[in-house]
Amino acid sequence: MKKIIKISFLALGLLLFSSLPSASAAGGDLSITSSNVQFSTSSFLEGRTIRIYGTVTNNSTTDLLGTVRFFDNGGQIGGDQAISLFGNRADDVFVDWVPGWGSHTVKVTIFPWEEEGDDPTNNIISRNIYVLQDTDFDGITNEEDEDDDGDGVIDTEDEFPLNNKEWVDTDGDGIGDNEDEDADNDGVPDVNDQMPLDPTETTDTDSDGIGDIADTDDDGDGIDDNDEVNQGTDALNPDTDADGTVDGSDPFPLDEAEWSDNDSDNIGDNKDLDDDNDGFLDTEDPYPLNKGPVVEINKDAFTAALGQKAVFDSSDSYDEDGEIVSFVWEIDGNIIKEGEKVLHEFDTLGDHKVKLTIQDDAGETRTSEFQVSVLNIRLYSQVFTILITLILAGIIAYKYLAEGNLLNLRQLATRKSKKK
Repeated sequence: MKKIIKISFLALGLLLFSSLPSASAAGGDLSITSSNVQFSTSSFLEGRTIRIYGTVTNNSTTDLLGTVRFFDNGGQIGGDQAISLFGNRADDVFVDWVPGWGSHTVKVTIFPWEEEGDDPTNNIISRNIYVLQDTDFDGITNEEDEDDDGDGVIDTEDEFPLNNKEWVDTDGDGIGDNEDEDADNDGVPDVNDQMPLDPTETTDTDSDGIGDIADTDDDGDGIDDNDEVNQGTDALNPDTDADGTVDGSDPFPLDEAEWSDNDSDNIGDNKDLDDDNDGFLDTEDPYPLNKGPVVEINKDAFTAALGQKAVFDSSDSYDEDGEIVSFVWEIDGNIIKEGEKVLHEFDTLGDHKVKLTIQDDAGETRTSEFQVSVLNIRLYSQVFTILITLILAGIIAYKYLAEGNLLNLRQLATRKSKKK
């Protein structure tokens, strides 16, 4: 603002005194030296904003006006910079410059408004500058930067290390894949090429990343292309009969009315009256697609000893199409125990009712009921022991008596033979 006011007053003064001989004869010299040109940095990097300062000196006692221009390799930097200087004083101007990399000649030129008395030899100063290359403007020179263009691909793996929009040239034609309309040079434009980076492939029917030529299952339905030809299904259509189930999961890939065979009996579920083949018609089966679990109980569970732990084991139970998730034992109608294997001690003799209910992961249950005969095994053992003891005693006594009688007979025979 001060500069504008100063220029306005000087212009007005020149206008008022232009008719005076002393004013017309007035003049002076504006000059600039090499030391009067400064830069905001001593490290010149491509893409970095640098401020160039210029100091112009008025070598006369007369107030002078002028213009300063900055040039880079012949092209002007920014606009004209107006200067207004009192006698024997200096004025500063500056301009911001964003250079490209390489060699630059920066020239500062003074254009005095009054050329009379001015020495043109000190109106121009040139400085030679070399700007280091920094392609991605990250403050690291390319010589030190591992990724010059800042595209995330290191230079040693980047086919276009100075182009942040390109890093691969699949067909080696000098055009990066992003710009190349036919990156693999197979004659099919990328927009129509499902394998744009593979010159040997153009189609990928199932979008699995393997071209149809190399892919043994083009439509990705889980069936080998050769097998599809043999069974009559379409190798390029994952659902030949259009029933909503891909051929590889469809037991009837050529029958649009069937797509499931729950019990693998070769009769589709839509036609099958017993889909899970459990012996219950679907109309009477609350779980028509689920085979119920099968109950298996250890054979020695049907008898138990009074006062001793009885073992009830159903770990051999199974579920063909899932798993068993619960085992519930009910003993004598009021005792509940859970687990595939449980222990229970009976305190009364006789028959006891046991019921086992198992449930599979589909919620279907199966129940088995049986009687457990509780015996006094200890009493029976004692009686058995006594009987065995008596039998053994009888045998021993019999043997003893028999041996005694035999001895007596022998003695009697001996006496008779002596009397004769």
